[in-house]
Amino acid sequence: MKEEIAATVFFVARLAKKHGKLDRAQREKFAVALTSVLFENYKNHWYPDNPSKGQAFRCLRMNKAQVRDPVLEQACRQSDIDYDDLGLPKEMTIWVDPGEVSCRYGEKSTPFCITQLEGQKGDREFSRRINNAVERASSDYHSGTSSDEEAGNTSISSSNSSNLSAPEPKSIPTVSNPNSVYQFSEFGPPTTMQTWAPYSKRKPYVGDGYQHVSSGGQYPPHKSFKNYRPSYAFSGPRIDKYHWVSKTRS
Repeated sequence: MKEEIAATVFFVARLAKKHGKLDRAQREKFAVALTSVLFENYKNHWYPDNPSKGQAFRCLRMNKAQVRDPVLEQACRQSDIDYDDLGLPKEMTIWVDPGEVSCRYGEKSTPFCITQLEGQKGDREFSRRINNAVERASSDYHSGTSSDEEAGNTSISSSNSSNLSAPEPKSIPTVSNPNSVYQFSEFGPPTTMQTWAPYSKRKPYVGDGYQHVSSGGQYPPHKSFKNYRPSYAFSGPRIDKYHWVSKTRS
């Protein structure tokens, strides 16, 4: 656990050095505080036989939902360092696992390995690997985009591709019944609706403006039709407007 925590502290300190807001004494003071905080937090969550166990707990993470990592913020308070002076990106995740320390810049980027320790303390390539990881992480972050920008670029590219090669609108299969009302396509141009001729056998009504002319036959002339008014349902016999007759009365 000592080697993994040392690699993590060295990596964060190199990021702060690259930002240029902290001098050497401030960085060393922060490194001591961060080492102490990491040991205190990870000592009961370290499983060399099962490195994936407790991985979610042993990570330093900053994103839109969590602007500042609480462990790094605690180390800043103990060392009297302003958190913003570290120069850390807005979206970064560092996993501190037994035998390996990895990092990811951005929520949608691919994680990369900072260093693999495999139980060997005398690693001559340790410093070079940390420097390469800092340069790679910084270049990925500054030249890349955040998760919001990635989502926006994805939507823009998808809309452009859809405009360039827009598929022809699909038509809904029509119903075989010619009298059916489902005869129009939702995506295609609407067809002309059938205009229905007036019903020839319809009797003329006075309300329609027609005058009935008697043919002089043997049938009497028709009376004028009154407008239809729906009546209420019959609810039982009654004597008058205010008295009802019981159906069960003998």
